[in-house]
Amino acid sequence: MRIACSATAFPSDSLDRAIQKVAWAGYGGVELTLDGPDLPDEESLRQRLQVEELELTSLYAGSIPAGQDSAAMEELVRVGRVAAMARALHGSVVVVSAPAAGKLPALAGALALLDRALGGTDVDLALVNRAGTLLEKPQDFTMLWDAGLPERVGIALDPGAAHDADWDAAELDTLPVLPRHVYLTDRRGTQPVPAGDGEIHLSAIVDALRVRGYSGALCLKLEGADPWSVEPVVKEIRELSAAWLG
Repeated sequence: MRIACSATAFPSDSLDRAIQKVAWAGYGGVELTLDGPDLPDEESLRQRLQVEELELTSLYAGSIPAGQDSAAMEELVRVGRVAAMARALHGSVVVVSAPAAGKLPALAGALALLDRALGGTDVDLALVNRAGTLLEKPQDFTMLWDAGLPERVGIALDPGAAHDADWDAAELDTLPVLPRHVYLTDRRGTQPVPAGDGEIHLSAIVDALRVRGYSGALCLKLEGADPWSVEPVVKEIRELSAAWLG
């Protein structure tokens, strides 16, 4: 396992500056969010990642549609472009959310279509659990996997979102497969808080992942922090995460 940080931890900064701050805080990897219609300049990103000696652990591409109409096709093309950029930047994981509406078989069909379009591109698509979407609880993932999915499709685990949907992210055996990407998120009651400040036993989740041979990233997704103190908080969580890893 290795520790990464989402560049969204620094929302007041440009993408370039946020990547610099992730490296300054001592992380070895970074997740970039590319969920809009326009993509940043690929060469500039490559140079910044090289200068900061950061691994691109994942790209978050937003929601993937459950369908194949014209609007859905546009979204699938956009996600495909993000996947192509991930590979060009030596990344191997693109995280996507399920939509709030639709049917799981239609989502499975859209994923199969995207898989065919990606062809031999060596990139995984990791579906993240989110309350209020088609994939909020383990049984939703099980039903989707029962429909049959391409080999490149996996799970991105968000403990905070699991808490929002009333299940324990440490119970990994309730999921159909081991996650390929894991976020560090936390809650105090219903409120998002920085990882380690809430009620979720993140160290127990890390231990459960270790026992099952998880070798992906633990990616900080900063939530609930004072916007004026994100830099020290991000650094403190990196140190805490290192302690969980031993």
